[in-house]
Amino acid sequence: MIDARGHPLNFSLSKANRHDQEKVLETIDGIRIGKRRRRPKRLGLDKGYDSDPLRQALRQRRIIPLASYRRNRQRAAATAPPKERQHQRYCRQRWKVERSFAWVNRFRRLDRFLEVWQTTYRAFLRVFFIKHYLDLMF
Repeated sequence: MIDARGHPLNFSLSKANRHDQEKVLETIDGIRIGKRRRRPKRLGLDKGYDSDPLRQALRQRRIIPLASYRRNRQRAAATAPPKERQHQRYCRQRWKVERSFAWVNRFRRLDRFLEVWQTTYRAFLRVFFIKHYLDLMF
């Protein structure tokens, strides 16, 4: 998960054959700034996260889900709540997410094929976060 400027906030790991929807709520609940738990007001997602149970779970957490509707969706996008329709400019900001992936992939040690254990990968990803924020400061 990244913020609006493209800076990493939190991450969660799972097996490659699991869908990302299973880890979204765990990732959101793990965001902490200092000792306080934080949650975003809006969450921009791509079409792969378009599901009614996920939208409902996000709304229960008082988060506005900004996931584009798939073309083959049974319920039309026009029936979306008004708050969601107001914030549909998320697609213009998708490049920030892709840029953040490129930053992570720039470090060969973080390549998911090099690490066998999740604990090692998690440690290297935290080192990347520290390096990323130190580069911003200096």
